[in-house]
Amino acid sequence: MPGHKTAMKPKEKVFLALVAVAVVLVLSLIPTNPKSQAMLSKPSPVDWENVRDDPERKLSVSWQGIIGQTGAMEGSWIEQNLEKRFNLDLSPVFMDANAYQKRRPLMLIGGDVPDVMWSGDPLAVRANLRNGFIMEVPYEVILKHCPTYVKMVNKFGKEAWIYAQYQGRNYGLPTVSAGADRPRIGSWRMDWLRKVGIDKVPGTVEEMHEALRRIRYNDPDGNGRQDTYGWCPNISHWSLAFAEVFAAYDVLPFDLMEREGKVVWGGLLPETKEALRELRKWYQEGLLDPDFPLDTQGRNVESVFTNGKVGYVYPIDFPWYYQPDEKDSFYGRLRAFDPGAELAPGPPLHDRNGQRRGRSWGGGAHIMQFGKHLEHQPEKVVRVLKMMEAIAVNEELYLETRNGKRGLHWDYNPAAYLKPGGKVQKEGINLLPPYDDDNRGRENSAELLGGNNIFFFPSSFEPVYDEQLMSAADREWLHRNRRKEWGMTNALGKSDVVPSSGRYLGDLVNYQMTTFIEMVIGKRDVEEFDSFVKEWRRRGGDVILEQSNEMSRQIRTIYDLVGVKKEGE
Repeated sequence: MPGHKTAMKPKEKVFLALVAVAVVLVLSLIPTNPKSQAMLSKPSPVDWENVRDDPERKLSVSWQGIIGQTGAMEGSWIEQNLEKRFNLDLSPVFMDANAYQKRRPLMLIGGDVPDVMWSGDPLAVRANLRNGFIMEVPYEVILKHCPTYVKMVNKFGKEAWIYAQYQGRNYGLPTVSAGADRPRIGSWRMDWLRKVGIDKVPGTVEEMHEALRRIRYNDPDGNGRQDTYGWCPNISHWSLAFAEVFAAYDVLPFDLMEREGKVVWGGLLPETKEALRELRKWYQEGLLDPDFPLDTQGRNVESVFTNGKVGYVYPIDFPWYYQPDEKDSFYGRLRAFDPGAELAPGPPLHDRNGQRRGRSWGGGAHIMQFGKHLEHQPEKVVRVLKMMEAIAVNEELYLETRNGKRGLHWDYNPAAYLKPGGKVQKEGINLLPPYDDDNRGRENSAELLGGNNIFFFPSSFEPVYDEQLMSAADREWLHRNRRKEWGMTNALGKSDVVPSSGRYLGDLVNYQMTTFIEMVIGKRDVEEFDSFVKEWRRRGGDVILEQSNEMSRQIRTIYDLVGVKKEGE
C-alpha cells in the first residue's frame, strides 16, 4: 500500500506470482507413493459431524505460508496477535524461492509435513495429493466454518475452487487476490514521444507501431546517433511474451479461451497468426531490440528502458512505480539516469471493436492445504478455518493481519501534509515511528510482519477493505489505467488444472514460445503457423483440449456445491 514500506511492495508481489508459476513442476518430480493411489479412491476417514474444537484448548500449528522475504523471523507482532486471538501456538516455516524449489520437496519426502502449507498452483496440489502429503477437506466443512470467506472467494475468484479439487473432491482452502483481475500494462517515455511529434500514449496497434518507428529513427534522445529502439519485449515468462499486442487481437496465446461454447487454445487461433505477422514486420523494420531473444530471464528488460535504450517497457503496472520522488520506484530509477525523463503509463491497447483488452491473472490465487496427519487432529483444521472466517468478516482484524495495529504501527492520512523536519506524510497508509525508519526497513518488516503481509492470510479482499485506505490518486490511477473490465483471463483460471497438464503442458508452452520467437525474428516463416498447430496438437495438445472441455462441463457442479451464482442470478 502507498507509504507502507514494511508491507509487500508491488514489485515483490509480481516476483511472488512469477516464482509461483516457475516452481509448479517441482513437486511433480517426486516419485509417487504407491499407497497414496489407493487412498484417492477412499472417502475421508474424518467424521466431521463429530469433530469438536474446544476454543479454550491451545493448539500448536506449523504454518508454511507464501514465500517470505529474506530475514523473516518468528514471533512477529502479527503472529503474536493471531496466537492470542485464536489460542494458537504458531510455528511459521519461512521459505524463500530457492528453499521452496529445493528444500521443501526433500522436507516433505522426509516426513516433515507442515500442518498448513501454501502451494502456488494446481500441479503442486495434485503432486502433494499423489504422494499422500495432504488431506481432503470436504466443501461442506468449509461452508460450515467459513461462510463469509467462501462468499468472498465466489465473488472475487471462483475459479480458485478448481485449483484445490481432484476428481470432484476438495483438498485445500482456495485463496483470492481481488486486485489481480486488473490487466497488466506497460510504460512509455512520454518525453521521447513528444520529441518525435506524438502528444499522447499510443492506444492501438497501429499507433504503437508508429510510435516505435519514430523512437527508432527520429533520434528521441537527441545525441545524433541511431542508437535507440522502440521496445525490448519481455520473454522471461510466457504470460509476458508480446502479451499486450496479442490482447489487442483478442487472443491469449498461452491460455485456454472460450470460443463459441468450446474451450480452445489461444495460440492456435487465426488472430494469433495475424499478430505474429505484425510483430514480424516490427522486427524487420528494426523497431525491436535485437538482443531481446537472448534475455530469457528478463534481467535487462527494465534496465534498457531506464538506461535510455528503448522507449517502451512491459509490464510496469502499479501506482508506486510511477512516483518520481521515490528513488527506488521505477520512475525514480529512470530520473536518476535522465533527470528530464517523463514516464507515462500505457493502458491496454484497443482491439478492433474499440475495447481496451489486456491479459490478467484473474482473482483466483493459490491454495492452502492441510497435512495428511491432521486426519488424526481435525480440530486443527476447524480452528484454522474459523480463524480465516474471523479475518474475513472483521475489517479491523483483516487490516491488522496485513499491516499491524492502526495507531501503533500505521495510520491513514486522508491528505498529504508536511511534518516538522520536512518529511512528507503521504495520503494513504503511513508507518508510525519507529517503523517509519527507512534505515531499519528489513528489521521492521521482520518484527512487524514476520515474512510478509500475506503470510498468514494469503487472500486479498481489495475492494472490500483495502481500496478505502488507498490514496485518492492511486484509486484514480487504477481506474484510468487498469480497469477490471478490460481484463482477459484463462477460461479455467489456470491451464494446469487440466489432469494431463503435468505431462504435456510444459513441453507445449516451451515449443510454442520457441516457435513464436523464431517467427518474429525471421528464423521461421510465419506462414508455417499451420504446421505449428498440427505439431502442437500432436505433442499432447489434443489431450489438453479434450480434458479442458470436460473440465469446463464439470465446473458448474463444483460451483453449485459452494454456492457460486450463475450469470444473471
